Amino acid sequence: MKTLFDELKMLSAVNFRELYQRFVYIHCRELLDEMMSGEIEDGITGVLAYCYIDSVEGISFRPFMLAAMTEETLQVFTMPHIEDTIYVLRLRDGRAKMSELHDAGHHMYLYAVDPEIYMFFDLSIVNFDTESFQDIKEEIDRGYDAGANKEVLRAEEYSSLDKYRHPWYPDDVQVLLYDKEKGGEKVWVRLEVATGENCYLGELLNEPYQDYGCHTGMLIEFTEFGAGEDALLVFSGRTAVRK
Repeated sequence: MKTLFDELKMLSAVNFRELYQRFVYIHCRELLDEMMSGEIEDGITGVLAYCYIDSVEGISFRPFMLAAMTEETLQVFTMPHIEDTIYVLRLRDGRAKMSELHDAGHHMYLYAVDPEIYMFFDLSIVNFDTESFQDIKEEIDRGYDAGANKEVLRAEEYSSLDKYRHPWYPDDVQVLLYDKEKGGEKVWVRLEVATGENCYLGELLNEPYQDYGCHTGMLIEFTEFGAGEDALLVFSGRTAVRK
């Protein structure tokens, strides 16, 4: 008989669209002990969280409830409350605690959730009523609204770009800069807009080692070249100025 444990998927094993703008359960007791040492009761196994994309920081989760999962049930509990404190989980490997930010009396604690260690499932499989948490969703969606052009590029319609995307930063794709004399160099570019069929404009994120006529922060045009496994996104040589 299938149990809730059978529903768990490794975070590294799914496409970002299985997470994006969804309420999920993350199975992460070890991480909770790092986050809230001494405050978590026995039996708590993870958190309920809402997933969003921060254009700069990538796939992120806002935990809002603790949870205890058994083979057949998922019970939820209020998180230990610290006034003006927000916890954020981001897909990263390495150490659990990333940093702590202070802004106008608010505290944001950032933690890495290693996609090769932690697992999740969509709360829809347990028919969890998320209606009372819609305010959380709406607040986050407003705060991290990337604009209509980027939302279009995140959609299934542009799944052909997925093989070029960074696994933690879905807006960032790898692009080849090429010159007959200099050879080729791959860089990361943050998608901005589709300008035609298989043609895109994005912000160059890292300075090339050689001069290809583009530099960090510039908007560059790139197109898909080739087919199948050999396909690449290639800089067209054209740049643009942000309006």
